[in-house]
Amino acid sequence: MLRALAVALILSACTEAAARGFSSLPSIDSAWVAAAEACRFREDSTAELRLAHGRRLDSLLTVALEGSNEPLELFRSHSLPSGVLRTVSSDKKLVAYSFAVPLSQGAYAYFGHVHAVINSGAAHRVLHASSQNLDAYRPTEPDDWFGGLIYHIEATKYRQRTRYMALIFRPHGQEAQAKWIEPWVVGRSTVRNGKASLPLYFGAAVFSVTDFGGEHFTRPPKRLILRYSPSVSASIRVEKGGDSFLIDELAPMRNGLPGDFRFYGPTLAQDRLYFDRGKWTMKAVEKGSK
Repeated sequence: MLRALAVALILSACTEAAARGFSSLPSIDSAWVAAAEACRFREDSTAELRLAHGRRLDSLLTVALEGSNEPLELFRSHSLPSGVLRTVSSDKKLVAYSFAVPLSQGAYAYFGHVHAVINSGAAHRVLHASSQNLDAYRPTEPDDWFGGLIYHIEATKYRQRTRYMALIFRPHGQEAQAKWIEPWVVGRSTVRNGKASLPLYFGAAVFSVTDFGGEHFTRPPKRLILRYSPSVSASIRVEKGGDSFLIDELAPMRNGLPGDFRFYGPTLAQDRLYFDRGKWTMKAVEKGSK
């Protein structure tokens, strides 16, 4: 009973701050900032209360992004809410926002948004985290976003078409963590009732890779996933110039068994993922060639 009342008070406090005048924002203002600061999704005492904070902050971000036609200018004069990651694509056409709400037993709930430059205006897309398990093969459906922290978006062009490669991190305190590289395809935007749509598809069969991170592929994967121990860190990062990625090789640690990614960690070796004749392919990085 007390916990339910606390959740209601959180929502009420955020709503009251929101009601002070940002429902039709051209940009972030002090009322929005006050409402966002009241939603402490990383600090409250229970997972239920933290999740209530996170959902309200997600609603506040929706209001702000829907009210702005300038994705690159938003938050220029105000700080982001604490714990929210803002990532601008290399061509400055997409701006992604993501944050992770700590739950229980080391897990997180993920929230995300993409704000896109469309012609002379903007379009906004709320990212709803899929309840399905993270998988290399899942088809490119519009709502199949596997929740995580979006930390890089690289724009690549092939035959006059731009495709994005997103780097995403999913931490965990007890089970295997994950980092993955995923193609994002932006569909054709249409305008309805004065509002531009943002069709966005996650994952595409553009990899000519048969093995990755301890997983063997029987058909072309739509994303490449590193899974590894919660006690270590592994890296996927873009190389200078943006035309390739450096990826840590993983292997079982100590007494870990193949396929039990809770006990995988990086070796001293790395692979390079690079684009070649319409596909992303991979080769080992020779020592001294980085």
